[in-house]
Amino acid sequence: MATKQESLGTIRVLSFGGGVQSTAMLVAAVLGKIKKPDLAIFADTQWEPPPVMEHVKFMAQWAKERGFEVCTVTHASIRSERGAKQMPLQVLKPNGDIIKIGRQCTTDYKITPIRKEVRRRLGYVKGERWKHHLESWLGITVDEAQRMKPSDKKWETVCWPLIDELSWNREDCKRYIEKNGLPVPMKSSCVGCPYHSDHYFREMKLHRPDEWADAVDFDESLRSDFTFRGMPEGQAFIHRKCIPLKDIYLQ
Repeated sequence: MATKQESLGTIRVLSFGGGVQSTAMLVAAVLGKIKKPDLAIFADTQWEPPPVMEHVKFMAQWAKERGFEVCTVTHASIRSERGAKQMPLQVLKPNGDIIKIGRQCTTDYKITPIRKEVRRRLGYVKGERWKHHLESWLGITVDEAQRMKPSDKKWETVCWPLIDELSWNREDCKRYIEKNGLPVPMKSSCVGCPYHSDHYFREMKLHRPDEWADAVDFDESLRSDFTFRGMPEGQAFIHRKCIPLKDIYLQ
């Protein structure tokens, strides 16, 4: 017997991040290589590299011309004191110990805004319980299958079409995008993400100096302008070595 939740149907949403994997997933869905979801949603943290935002706009227009919607939502700018509290920053305590702040940014600035948009489209009011089923499509490939995690919500199922239907890795995604005459995007992530490697920061410093200056300025503000109430005592840094970003030797 169908439950009340099942009777209201399922909405399928492609989580578009603007990077290689999610772009390949979007193209495959629009061109019919995999089944087509109801829509794609890009959650803007307002601190993505400009080339990523240009790519998102390009792909949204490309999809629109083929009868598929890619919409953009946002929670707020993550480049703020409030946003910094959600990032996995490193904190150097007065006794010399280094601890990492728990990561909450993906939930607050990506997952939650997408869910809110879905609820808005389905006509939910604030506080109303889910009566539909949400199928969330994530662009994870076989080379990063360790990132596959089921939802902890009864009303949501997480799907990984690039793995389950296509068995693609990241290089497969690149080749598919190129095969269809589309630009291969750069990595999609916040300018000052603490998970960036030294290689990524070095490329940023050499080729995207405005982004580098922005990341350095944000890193400095962590120790000069922001007040981290409720967080461990100490100084916060973007880099894992707890050294100011401007002083890191990027070889």
